[in-house]
Amino acid sequence: MNHIKILDVFYGNKCNLACSNCDTRSDTLRGYDPELDTIKESIRLANEKFDVENWSVLGGEPLLYKDKVLEIIKYIRSIEPNKTIFMSTNGMLLNKNIDWIANLIKEYRVWVQVCNHTAKFGSKDKIVSSVADVAAQLNINKIEPGYLWWYNIMKYDTGTDNWKEYVDRKGWDITQRDLNEVTYMENNYGIHYMESDWFHSIYQTVNGVPKPFNSDDPQASYNNSCPSQFCAFLYENKIYKCAALGTLQNFLDKHNLLEDDDWQKYLMYKPVDLDTCTDLEVKYFSDTHYCGVSACSMCPKNKQEIVKDEIQVLPLYKHER
Repeated sequence: MNHIKILDVFYGNKCNLACSNCDTRSDTLRGYDPELDTIKESIRLANEKFDVENWSVLGGEPLLYKDKVLEIIKYIRSIEPNKTIFMSTNGMLLNKNIDWIANLIKEYRVWVQVCNHTAKFGSKDKIVSSVADVAAQLNINKIEPGYLWWYNIMKYDTGTDNWKEYVDRKGWDITQRDLNEVTYMENNYGIHYMESDWFHSIYQTVNGVPKPFNSDDPQASYNNSCPSQFCAFLYENKIYKCAALGTLQNFLDKHNLLEDDDWQKYLMYKPVDLDTCTDLEVKYFSDTHYCGVSACSMCPKNKQEIVKDEIQVLPLYKHER
């Protein structure tokens, strides 16, 4: 069976933050949300074509999509009773949704990742205490050291040869993860707190216009600059290598750049069309997902960090960019 380590199921872009260079492009996009029936059909088709090890719901802020996200998670759990299900939140609304999050985790065995994008310039006490409140309500214990969740969920030794080559190439040392991480875990579900201080640049701005980097080394771009190296992206019955490619057409439409010559190479990227794909196309995606392809040259070959501050994260400052 063709394997995907993590498949991000896209539900929409609405967010209470506007993080510059968000890989789902939720800093600029609104109004491109897929319908729930389309999302369910996409999940069904993906589950037929691939062995998805970890399912993830991804988009803007899920606590602004509670009803929709709940239905998606219920559907995934109905067809995959034992796989890990991720849900990521920025945590800004967590204190108002303690009961909802706790019930979601308990009822559907969900792994909730709380990624704090404001830790460098704002108080983190409310988010950290809300994470602890969820864990206390569930009676889930803290695990030490906190980075062990990564090993337990990612399972480096399972997956395709391409995945194992990727792990060897990265040479990960999970003991070097952020010391601020806090994990409450029971089997493959629970809640985890982490901090994110910077973004990968996924496009550059030239004379006020978004442009691709057009790297001359796609493999280096993938290794050094991809914000979602091990996550495929499911959107409207298609699986893309990453969220940045999956949301590119909407992004260019928003900026009136669909005819821009510099972007044509990336618009021609072909995802796996789950309605029409051949077995060979499915296998090719599985065998090449964890290495650079031509479209990876959209991103820079050397990591370019965008440090998170009020201007880069908060919607209030969006007009200043």
